[in-house]
Amino acid sequence: MNFPPYALSLRLLLSVTALVMISACASNTPDSQAQATEAPRLQGVLRDFSGHWEKNFQLSDDFSNRFSLYVADIQRLYTGQSRGGFEGGPSIGAGLDADSINGLARFTEELTRMPLLDIEQETGSIIIDRENDFSLRCDYEDRQYTQSNNAFGADLCGWNQERMLFQLNLGGGLSIMHQFSLSPDSRMLNVTTRVTSASVAVPLVISNYYERFDLPEQNYDCLLTLTRSTVCSQTGTAR
Repeated sequence: MNFPPYALSLRLLLSVTALVMISACASNTPDSQAQATEAPRLQGVLRDFSGHWEKNFQLSDDFSNRFSLYVADIQRLYTGQSRGGFEGGPSIGAGLDADSINGLARFTEELTRMPLLDIEQETGSIIIDRENDFSLRCDYEDRQYTQSNNAFGADLCGWNQERMLFQLNLGGGLSIMHQFSLSPDSRMLNVTTRVTSASVAVPLVISNYYERFDLPEQNYDCLLTLTRSTVCSQTGTAR
């Protein structure tokens, strides 16, 4: 299947709209459109990300714990500016707006919750299908990166050495960057997501790890579960 770049689900689109509205209130300067520049040509051998990937929850960031550390970092950053604390109340400086921080957290959690990835990679293109949500696609051909404008903003995707990057800049100062990198033996995939908002001074970064898994035999219809167990039946028979 062919998916447009950052084809958002309705649920995620609502989260994007809400967060952009929050960010737009903190920024009166519209983002400039991406310029169509000629990217340098690719050099060297590219890593092959293709395959089926399942999230390793033990190695991946626990979102609640990571968010608690994130809030603590923001509090420490602004301790010198105010003694009023973080909980509730109006905005304290540029980075202590509780509504903006909580909105950024909900949006980031939605972006990074995917338990399964299905990646198709060919010469000059890659499609990353994320379970129950949007897919990422990059048609880089023989170029190091490609950039364009779409209905949501300006996006850029391509290669940073052996890492695959996707970046989307939305209106109101909201930016999303996904970085995909493989372990030396290609058995483990790291996905690091960085979400930046003009209304929150500190970006939120989540790191998840995925392991390869093989699909069941074609003559069986199997349902994969989050516990790595499967329920299978022969194709064409009742489960």
